Amino acid sequence: MIYSICGFCVEFTPRYELLCERAEKYLSDNQNATPEITLVVTEEEIDEHLRKFVATRALAEYVLMGIKFYDEIMLHGAFFLHSSALCVDGCGFAFTGPCGAGKSTHASLWRKYFGDKVISVNDDKPAIKISDGAVYICGTPFSGKHDINSNTVVPLCGICIMEQSAENAIRRLSSAEAIQVIMTQTLNSTDTNKMSALFDMLDETLSKVPVYKLSCNISLEAVELAYNAMKSGDL
Repeated sequence: MIYSICGFCVEFTPRYELLCERAEKYLSDNQNATPEITLVVTEEEIDEHLRKFVATRALAEYVLMGIKFYDEIMLHGAFFLHSSALCVDGCGFAFTGPCGAGKSTHASLWRKYFGDKVISVNDDKPAIKISDGAVYICGTPFSGKHDINSNTVVPLCGICIMEQSAENAIRRLSSAEAIQVIMTQTLNSTDTNKMSALFDMLDETLSKVPVYKLSCNISLEAVELAYNAMKSGDL
């Protein structure tokens, strides 16, 4: 099967219903297209995954296909960022940080605050793509247990590194501050060429997209603060 993911022509054939259902919205209209990326998950790889993790065969296939996809796109100008990403008025914003930082909770407040103006790009595993000198955030079918994602590619206008706090505050980070956190929220590879490409993409992304530290509580005021700062590029 041919899928269009992040603007790439990707070939894989799901065995199990979970991956088939999650990938359906990414099916390409041109099933005769030549794939840029071909992904294969074998039954042996699924067996190995199940020896390490408690999962069904369907979930193992889904997880492994996602890992392979994010590993392969490094040589095609894109990389994984563990984050909750959404789009408002054509601008993409990503909220990242360690587990428990409140990424999905904060994104849900954006959906409440902006309503129909929000497009949920991917609530867990979007990809960042660099194309023609511009940086984009992209939906993928690999989006965690809630399956919140859209088959969309939008300009990335800001990244927030999240932390929970009783008070709301935001400040812009230097590239040196930002990369320390972002490296912990992306996928590394054992392939030196892929890692070299990743470092180049991180440098370019951080030179073009402002990164902020957002300390926030669970409130719509936190949404207003984050949106106004990232939309203006101030601080």
